[in-house]
Parts: sequence; C-alpha cells; structure tokens
Amino acid sequence: MNFLIRFANYNDLDSIVALYAETIKYICHITPNKFGKKLKKPLNLSAEKQSFTKALDDKETVIFVAEQRKKILGFVMGVIENHPDDFLEAPYLTIQYITIREKFRCTGVGKALMEKTEEWAAQKGFSTLELTVSQNNEPAQTLFHRLGYSPLEIRMVKKLTECA
Repeated sequence: MNFLIRFANYNDLDSIVALYAETIKYICHITPNKFGKKLKKPLNLSAEKQSFTKALDDKETVIFVAEQRKKILGFVMGVIENHPDDFLEAPYLTIQYITIREKFRCTGVGKALMEKTEEWAAQKGFSTLELTVSQNNEPAQTLFHRLGYSPLEIRMVKKLTECA
C-alpha cells in the first residue's frame, strides 16, 4: 500500500476533524458505560476545528498525516512535555492522538505514522515518547507493543456516584 507521511497543514483540518469524530465514536463503543459521559455528547465540529488549528500553530505540537491520492488516511499528534514527571525526564513527547480511518487500520498506516513521529522526536533530541491507550483498545495496544512500547503504570478508576 502506497501512501505519504507528511506534516499536517491547514488544508487538512476538515479531514483531521472528521477522523477525530470517527475515533470518538469508536472510543465510546469500547468505553465502559459508567465512563466517558463527555465523549457521548455530540461533538462541536467547529470548536474541534479551532482546537486543531491552535495545535497546528503551536510550536510545542507536531501533527503528521498519512495521505493517499489527496485523501487523509490517518493522523498522529504529539505534544512536547517540558516538565519531568515521576518516571520521565523532560523533554519528552506525548502522543495525544493517533487516528486511522477504519478501512485502513491494520494496513501499516498507524505504524508508519508512529515511526515518522519517533524519527522526528529523535531528530529533536527527545529520548522518550509516551502515550495512553484504552484498556479495551486491543488493536492499538498490539501496534504499540510491536513498536517497542511497554506499560509504565496502570490507571485505575472507581465510579462512586452517578453525576446528575
């Protein structure tokens, strides 16, 4: 399968927002019923486009897209973290989103986007990338394991009351 990985630009915003909306639907599907209430509300696509526009303008954010015949197949967005945490030395890159069109999942697009992001981060002098993946998103976990990522901590939650 032939496709190009490149930096995102303003002309990609509508496709990026559409992909993001597709991913939110998938995340809602795999999220336990007690959680993700905000995700289940209708997206404000205009606000999401504004948010991704700000990300494109932000020097601390990088967005790559996978493109084939002028169609966006997926994107990855990373944010530079300049403050260390208990486990990681700063600076490092946090992958905030990686989204692949459903029919292009498991075709190498996600792997190529991640590898391009890793290459970019290494060129910038970062020694670490980190990300969060849903416990129920087994295909994404498989991809990340194959790319050499390993669990560092486990996020645990308990719902005490239902919000009104």
